Parts: sequence; C-alpha cells; structure tokens
Amino acid sequence: MKLDKRSIIFLLNILVFSLDSVLNYFYDFPVFVVSLLFYFVVLIVPGFFSFKKYHSFLIIILFFLLSFIFNTFRDGFYKESLSDFLFIISFFGSFYLFSDSISLKNNNKLILFFLLTTLLLFSGTYLGFDQNKWGNTIGLKTDDIEFSRSYRQGFFRKAHIASYFFTFTLLYFMNRLKSLKANKLTYIVTIVPLTYVIFITGSRTPIVVMFLGLILFYFKIKYLKYLIIFVVLSVGLIIFIDEALVLFSDTIIYQYITIIKTIFSNFERLSRIIIWASWWSEVKTFNLIDFVFGRGFNASIVANQKNVSNSIWFHNDFLSIFYSYGILPLIIYINLFVKIYKKHKKIIRSNVFIFLTFSGFWLSAFFNGFYYYYTVILLYLFYTMIYESNEVSDIRD
Repeated sequence: MKLDKRSIIFLLNILVFSLDSVLNYFYDFPVFVVSLLFYFVVLIVPGFFSFKKYHSFLIIILFFLLSFIFNTFRDGFYKESLSDFLFIISFFGSFYLFSDSISLKNNNKLILFFLLTTLLLFSGTYLGFDQNKWGNTIGLKTDDIEFSRSYRQGFFRKAHIASYFFTFTLLYFMNRLKSLKANKLTYIVTIVPLTYVIFITGSRTPIVVMFLGLILFYFKIKYLKYLIIFVVLSVGLIIFIDEALVLFSDTIIYQYITIIKTIFSNFERLSRIIIWASWWSEVKTFNLIDFVFGRGFNASIVANQKNVSNSIWFHNDFLSIFYSYGILPLIIYINLFVKIYKKHKKIIRSNVFIFLTFSGFWLSAFFNGFYYYYTVILLYLFYTMIYESNEVSDIRD
C-alpha cells in the first residue's frame, strides 16, 4: 500500500494518538503534544506545500506566535499555553496541507484502520479500562438534573474526543456508502453500531451540532412539510419534557434531553452559559494591549478558577482565541471557515454528509471547541470526503 505524504501524516497521527491515549492511562506524559512540535517544524519547512499557502501559513504563525511570546514574557511560561498554541497551529497547517484536493490521494483502507483502532481504544471501557473520572451519576436523587451524567471513553483522554472521532467517521462512511449507492442493509450495519457508541460516550456536543446541522441543511421551502412535522414533534417534546425525563430516567438518553428542560426552566444553569459569563466578566476589563495580544491561554484557566471555581477553559474556540491571542487571530480563525466554505460552497450545500461535517466543525467550535480535538485527523476525513465526492461527480459527468 503506497502512501503519499498526507496519508503518511494521517497514519502517524493515528499511531501517536493511540500511543498517547494508552500511555496516559498509566503515566501522565503528553506524547501527542510533543509530536505536534515535530509536526510544527515539518510544516514550516519550505516546499512542503505551495509557496502561496506557505506564505499565508507563515503570516498566521506570526500573529499567533507574537501573542504567545508577548504573554509568555508578561506572565511566564505555561505548558497549557504552549499546548494550545501547537494545537491551533496544527489546525491551520493541516488545512493548508489537506485542502489541496488535486494532490490528495484518498486511502479508504487507512480510514478503516483508523476506525478499527479507535474502536479498539474505546473497547477498553468494557474491560475495566476507562479514563473517565466522572463516573455514572444517572439515577441519583438530586434537584440538579444537569448533574446526572454517564460517560464512557475507554483509553481516550476525554469522552468528547471519542464522540468527535466516531461522529465524523460515521459521516465519512455514510458519504462513501451514498457514493457507492450501497443497499439499506449496509447503511444499517454501519449506522447502528457507531450511533450506539456515539451515544454511550455521553458527550452531548456532537448530538447537538448534528441536530442543528440537519435543521440548517433542510431549512428550505421544498422540505417545508418535514419542517412542520419536526416543529410539531419538538413542541410536543417540550410540553411533555417532564414525562419524557421520567420515561428515560435510568437510561443514557436522559442526559441528552435534560438540556431541553434546563433551557426552558433554568437557563443560567447550563455549563456553557456559566463559563461564557466568566469570559464576559473578564473581557470587560480588557485594555488596548489585551485586545491586541490577548491574555494567554493559561490566564483563561485562572480566570475560570476565580469566577466559577473550576480550572477549565472557555469551551468556545472563538471566545478562547480572542481572550488568549487577541482580535486579529480571532479574525484569522473565522476567516479560515469562511475560506473553506467559499472554496467548496457547491458541494457543501448539495451534499448533506459533507454539510454536516463542515457545519459540525464550526458549531463544535462554538459550543465546545474544535481545534483542540485532533484536527489533523478530522480534516483528513473531511477533505477525503470532498475528494471522493468530486471523483464520483467527474465519473458521472
């Protein structure tokens, strides 16, 4: 099996990610972050991609690096800030690397290997190996329904990572089956197991963003009757939410519908509202220097410890980048999504699975975070979908 440089990078990331996940179950050592240092060096080598892309990439590095260096001198060096910088730069670098669909050579066997590897990592949860520290609080008697959660992640560092991987992998295989005009049985065999795994991870973000993505895609006049049915069912669920919570009280479904109850009865209890309120209270104290350079990623963790008694980041790429790096890096980050959409507008708008993948990227970035979730791997899946769809289109034409 001959691999091009993009597929080699994809494969290396799978292997390093797997090693990092298993090793960190026993020892706390950032294998993947260290690998990003080498990836960063490789990406800045001239000739790795076209000169035009290389020039744009260097400008992006410059803006983020200036903020990183400035805040390091101002507040000191923190490994969390370096990790954040490397993850976001790897996102931009991977975009420039994989977005050249002419040079990209799809490798379906490699993606199947990725799926099998991640399933193997997740299966550790059934053998007593699970990194989840939350446990299972579903069924506990408490007035705080948002406290009732169940997470499974196996050797994955976080349940969200497992959920992201399986969600976008499912979309990839759905798109491929559509291209191959597979029969219904093949769809069922693919969808059911992966959907089950996605749900039992316990992460609500992929479910929410897929739900919102479907609404955005089908929000068209020709789908009006389906939208009406959807609205009626949604209103019914809202009206009978208490009954639904009782019905699913001891199941994994419970934590996915509690959000509906919380939105309408205790909106301020939502974790994102609490964290984002912390962001706003900090941004109100920004001076001109902070607007230009931000305050650094580690400062966001300190701020949340002070404001919400929890050492976490803001769980929103856009808010976090503005707070950590300043206004210009935020504009650059937003522009990247705009650039992807403009370049592939036709296929994104016409293909539901590619649309859900793209919208899933920026919606995840808003509701939970995206660039921190191993985008080297996720962007490879996305651009392989585009390559394969274009290839099928060319054959049919």
